[in-house]
Amino acid sequence: MRNYDEGNVMYLKSEAQPKLFALLMLLSGFAGISYEILYGRILGNMVGDQFAVSAAILMTFLLGIGFGSAYAHRLWRWLWAIEAGIGIYGALIAFSQPLIERIVYAGSTLFSDNLSGSILICVLLLIFPAFLIGCSVPLFAGYFGRSSQQHARASFSWVYMVYNLGAALTALLIEFYFIRNYGIRGTVALFAAVNGLIAIGLWTRFSDLGHDNRRHDARAETGESFVISRVFRMIPSSRWLPLVLASIASAIFQLFMVKYSELVFGPFRESFALVLSLILIGITLGSLLVRRFSLSFATVMWLNLAGLLWLMLTAGSAIYVYSALYGLVSGHFWLLVLLKWLMLSALMLLPALTFGATIPALLSHQNESAHNEEVSRESGALLFISSLANVLGFLLMVFVLHRLLDYGVQLLIVGGISALALIVYCKGTLKHLIPACMVVVAMVGWQHYKWDEDLLFLSYTNYRNVDELRAERATFSFPDRYKGYQDVFSINWMNDKPYFFINGYISIPLNNPSEKIVGALSSLYAPRLDDALVLGLGSGATASSVGLFFKHTEVVEINPVVRENLFRMAQWNFDIENNTGVDIMVDDAIHHVKVGDKKYSMILNTVTTPLYFSSSKLYTKDFFDSISKRLTPDGVYITWMDSRIGDVGTDITLRTLQKSFRHCAILYVKSAYFLLVASNEPLHVQQADTVTHNHDLAANLWNKHSVVASWLPYHLMTSKAFSLIKDPNGPINTADYPALEFEMARLHSSGIYEFKTRMIKAFDIKDVRQSLDKVGEAFPADFMAQAQDRLENSSITRGWKKQVSGTPGYTDKVKLAELDKRRLRAGIEETAKAYHALGTQLTRVERYPEAITVFNKVLEMDPEYNNAYYNLGTCYERLGENSKALQSFYSEKKLDPKDRDVDYRIGRLLLRMGQYQQALNALNEHIAMQKPSDGRPYIYRAMAHKALGHAALAHADMQRALDLQPEDKKLFDQVGL
Repeated sequence: MRNYDEGNVMYLKSEAQPKLFALLMLLSGFAGISYEILYGRILGNMVGDQFAVSAAILMTFLLGIGFGSAYAHRLWRWLWAIEAGIGIYGALIAFSQPLIERIVYAGSTLFSDNLSGSILICVLLLIFPAFLIGCSVPLFAGYFGRSSQQHARASFSWVYMVYNLGAALTALLIEFYFIRNYGIRGTVALFAAVNGLIAIGLWTRFSDLGHDNRRHDARAETGESFVISRVFRMIPSSRWLPLVLASIASAIFQLFMVKYSELVFGPFRESFALVLSLILIGITLGSLLVRRFSLSFATVMWLNLAGLLWLMLTAGSAIYVYSALYGLVSGHFWLLVLLKWLMLSALMLLPALTFGATIPALLSHQNESAHNEEVSRESGALLFISSLANVLGFLLMVFVLHRLLDYGVQLLIVGGISALALIVYCKGTLKHLIPACMVVVAMVGWQHYKWDEDLLFLSYTNYRNVDELRAERATFSFPDRYKGYQDVFSINWMNDKPYFFINGYISIPLNNPSEKIVGALSSLYAPRLDDALVLGLGSGATASSVGLFFKHTEVVEINPVVRENLFRMAQWNFDIENNTGVDIMVDDAIHHVKVGDKKYSMILNTVTTPLYFSSSKLYTKDFFDSISKRLTPDGVYITWMDSRIGDVGTDITLRTLQKSFRHCAILYVKSAYFLLVASNEPLHVQQADTVTHNHDLAANLWNKHSVVASWLPYHLMTSKAFSLIKDPNGPINTADYPALEFEMARLHSSGIYEFKTRMIKAFDIKDVRQSLDKVGEAFPADFMAQAQDRLENSSITRGWKKQVSGTPGYTDKVKLAELDKRRLRAGIEETAKAYHALGTQLTRVERYPEAITVFNKVLEMDPEYNNAYYNLGTCYERLGENSKALQSFYSEKKLDPKDRDVDYRIGRLLLRMGQYQQALNALNEHIAMQKPSDGRPYIYRAMAHKALGHAALAHADMQRALDLQPEDKKLFDQVGL
């Protein structure tokens, strides 16, 4: 099988062997990148997706790969064992997740900060497979170079190309195929099997390539083997310093493109997968071009600057092109994915390609006599340097650039560092220095005068129709932006309304009452008001309303940038920071729920909609099971659901929730925004008095939004939500198979028409009544009034209207509902105007004694309040207290001599009291002043004339009355004429 030349270099006998070896390299790349993605998902499911976890996983892999590259040559004989080790470790991860989870959470006790210990365990778990993966490329390059003398020089470029081609395919296939078909655990097991096959192939067919030759042994004996302390002496500074700069720029560029894609396409893992695939394809194509055309590092960096300039010029206009094309492909999932991939390719492929070509370009001009061990050693050194520089660039981006600079300036920084790498490599020669500076100046000019930073903050849902995009952009005011390590939060002003924006997603307006209502609605169902846990802080509005009722409230927020800027939203959140009963902590919801053991009477999930990929993990059965363990036996869990998740997403959510809880109710917040209340005990309103009578809440809801707090219990639509599931046997959402996440990424049209239709058909006012603690005398008219106020003429409102409109005495109950509203207003506003409106409604429902009390209160507050005496007189008149009524009418006339009705009421009352002349005088004054178009004043004056013996005048007034009311011939009989 083996042949040897003078240098004892092995050759492969047949052409089949190189092809098989290339296939094994491809599969190794195919499997290698998968573990970074899959382990990140697995550990993220355990301890959360917060920045500290993501950063630890990424940097562990970068450093592990870097050190693996550096020390790969020392494991020259063991490439097959390395591949086997990667596979075995993957299999252990796949089939021992419960054990790993216990280990990870045991680590939470190592430090006072629960998260730090868990992260340390994650790092220790990942460093070994990362090191092994880092060994692969240099060893494959060395092995491939050993196959023939002619391969030695270009072996690294070839291996680098094939390996990253496999990785690029993996990035797409994992997201769009493997996890969707096999789940996360099954996918890890699949790639573990792939590594096992690679190990078998290397052991059985290429084990001879791993045997040490004399040259390699001599180097080992003389101590010339590579160590970290010698890396920068092994590679000339003219090569490693430009590589460091280019690798820093590459890391910043990659993170920039990830954020750009999340802002434009949405904060989904699919957006990340598309960027990652293009980065890896860029490395593949860059290696191919260097190998094919022997490109120098200078040429590569010139192409890189051209690509970055192109990206700067087209990043904004590309969004409009995407918006214009979106409607053409939105109904076809794979066409939509292709559109996104092509758009990103047009923007970033050239920079990605050239960044990926830097290491092959630096290796391409090595000595023709380079041996396989030298290839392995030098490529490992360059990969090590590049990995360390990538880590540095990553840290620079997340800790400095992303927090402090706009995205346009970040891209400008990338261009500046790339230009510096070119200048350093060319030793500052003018023919490179001046043009490079000109490119950077061009980028500066475009960024300053043409770059539209605000365009990135409109929310990805606005990039789906070009006309709507232009309209939104026209109404968009400069946002108040506050950036974190990897997150961007802003307060966006559109049409004079403040909106909460986080990482490409715009929530509802900050001044909208819905978030406060969510906190109140949730608290209604709590068995006790002792301990509550709120997952997600956001603006603080929801958590703050919970904090009004509970003795102690814990609030968990994943984004430090949101916590840091909470004070900016104090006007919308009851100044939650100064509520001593509320504790706010920065942590991931999953991590916080799993590491603690405290029991809560209520847990409320307010975390961003599942449209945001990391939020869909809070809708998994795994998470619901963890929540159930943290609740008291009768505790309630509340999560929210909006119509944008679609009919399929709604069914997935309810099916999954049913696996962990026995009962579920649905409450509306708005016509497209609902709450799911779940418990293992039957659900009913338990805290109505405490919640609805809280003055701070009631006053805020009424004064700013005209919402009646006492009607909040009426938001219940059904206590039998699980009966509305269309397909009980459909998929459920789990951490291993995130069905909801996939559906959210696939979703191209919002709305839950089918679900709403089923729900409205199942409406039952008796079911609602049984679930309420108590109802007012206006029920169900007040129930209906709340629906009309909050939902207007929605399908839900119309559905309930059919249910309640036939209620006996419904018209009178409508008046009572209005009375309740005015009573609330008066109690909150404490103004003469509000009390006068209350008294007026009391008069309409014929509650005259109470109305008299209210009108007297009005006059105490404002003795000259218009019509207060008039309405007081009306109440006395209805009660038959004519003297008091007459006194009140005279008081009104004194305050307002031109009142259009007071003389008429005085005249009518005097007529009834037998004081005919005084009555006639008052009626004459009224008719002379008002010239009424109604016949009644003339009828009463006719009665006065008749009583005084003025028959002709009486007949004349009756004729006038008939002229005004010709259809009523009985008037004469009424007067007795």
